[in-house]
Amino acid sequence: MKKQILILFLAFKVHAQKEFTLQQCIDYTLKNNPSLFVQQNNVAIAKAKSWQTLSEYLPQVSGSATMLNNIQLQTNVLPAGILGPDPSEITFGTKYNTNAAVDVKQIIYDQSKITGIKAAKPYAEISVLQQKQNQELLIYNTGTAYYQVLIYREKLHILKSNQQKYEQMVKVLQYQYEKGTVLEKDVDRVQVNLNTTSYQIQDSQTKEILALNILKNAMGMDAEENFNIVPTVNYELLAAGNFDENLVLDNLTETAIDEQSLELQKYSLKAKQASFIPTLTAVGRFGQQALNNDFSNSFNNWSAFSYVGLSLNVPIFSGFKRKSEVQEEKLKLKNEELNFKINKQNLELRFDNAKTAMGTAYSAYMSSKDNMVLAKKLLDVTDYQYQRGVTNLTDYLNDDLAYKESQSNYINSLYNLMISQMDYQKSKGSLLSFMSQIR
Repeated sequence: MKKQILILFLAFKVHAQKEFTLQQCIDYTLKNNPSLFVQQNNVAIAKAKSWQTLSEYLPQVSGSATMLNNIQLQTNVLPAGILGPDPSEITFGTKYNTNAAVDVKQIIYDQSKITGIKAAKPYAEISVLQQKQNQELLIYNTGTAYYQVLIYREKLHILKSNQQKYEQMVKVLQYQYEKGTVLEKDVDRVQVNLNTTSYQIQDSQTKEILALNILKNAMGMDAEENFNIVPTVNYELLAAGNFDENLVLDNLTETAIDEQSLELQKYSLKAKQASFIPTLTAVGRFGQQALNNDFSNSFNNWSAFSYVGLSLNVPIFSGFKRKSEVQEEKLKLKNEELNFKINKQNLELRFDNAKTAMGTAYSAYMSSKDNMVLAKKLLDVTDYQYQRGVTNLTDYLNDDLAYKESQSNYINSLYNLMISQMDYQKSKGSLLSFMSQIR
């Protein structure tokens, strides 16, 4: 009964395990990675700031109400001759003063705020581009983590095949040793290979688990999630590619961000320069006032008051503050222009290096693939000769070692090809379209 329950439990776990292709891993990442929500918030923040900038040029309306209890009214002195031959002391006002008013202000002309409204567009565009850049980074991280798991799968497949071969050889040699046809050291030599391969399998299985955890982290998946991958990568498309393409900087998100940053800094300079220009504002105030010496009547007998007018502000001297602010923005603009040039050179260098690395990785992959086929062919011949007693165990193990080295070189070259291809596609701004082809 317990055995049946255990079998059902294991079957349920296998059934409940999520298996993702590369396409599904990327789709999951682009829906669940926490950094996506951070970037979405940044886009929303940029839109909110744009509205804040625009709102400064819209009518500003505020209301206020006050009630004053003049505990002791101020005494004023009237000069002699007004109320009599001597100076007279007199108080003005009432004990209670209540008023309510609405203030209205509308900017008619303020060049710095007009410039700020124009600057809102590149500012918002930068946040959208940074969101796109983050998506590209997530795809890259997910792809590299997926490939790492895939490589350990390939390595485990090869190691388990070698393990089965050594297990069969040990059984045969042990039988032959018992019959006295081979030496004990021959059995031990193959047993050493079997033990080494068994350890390598355990090590690769552990590294595969760690790689899966890294992949889950890149996807934004909980570490406790029961998860596995389905190897569906098209190696032929992965190894293919036109390495003679030229870089088009306009295709890169980094270039677009730099262009918008440069544009934003130009507006920042214009805004500071506009601080020397006079501003004109329309103002108005509309209210009611109640004056009384009796608190019970302090909200009665209201009288209206109002005014409208224009307020002109002319900057004259600010202790050279505005001048230094303009100079600061000019230097920042100069730095943006220099950084734009530096980043352009860095992007071109990244592309050239990635293209060179891709070509080298492709050559290494094709060479190691051919060498592995050739080493397997030689091992098959040696195995045939060994089975018929034409050659000895030493020759077989030497060719077997060469075959294992070719397998290891193939695995390493395959991984280097995967990463180099992704770096190359990323450097020319085509990572997303390329990943959609091979997945």
